[in-house]
Amino acid sequence: MAFGNNPLTGRPGPAPMPPRDGDREQARQRINVEVRTGRRPHPNEVPCADCGHVWADGARRHEYHHAKGYAPENHLEVISLCTWCHSRRDSLKASQTHCLYGHEYTSSNTIRKANGTRSCRECRRVRDRRRRKKVSLPLLDGRQWAEFPRGGVE
Repeated sequence: MAFGNNPLTGRPGPAPMPPRDGDREQARQRINVEVRTGRRPHPNEVPCADCGHVWADGARRHEYHHAKGYAPENHLEVISLCTWCHSRRDSLKASQTHCLYGHEYTSSNTIRKANGTRSCRECRRVRDRRRRKKVSLPLLDGRQWAEFPRGGVE
């Protein structure tokens, strides 16, 4: 299939598609083209914007993050993040303000784990109290686990 000349570059090939609002794939492709053509450095060559991690051979890789969203005017506005910081930013749980049982995530009620996840301190207290008392939780139909042979459900 033969194309004419691209009106923007003057080289053979199709004209680029206009930027589409909210199109993640197109925004990522536009950044990839800039990296491949040398107009933008590879993300591994730039330190992580969050933690300052500098890429080394064998370390976690860096990638570009569309922090301002995928609107057409922001397609080329990206920051370099290591994969750990990128997944932490993208995580839906990171934006949660309360645990599943309604306790607020505050500095005094949040347990931060080494892998970056968090858990609710109040839920842990309740779980530990139940474990110490050896109180079995009721099943949905109101029966106790202890009513079944070897703790299993019939």
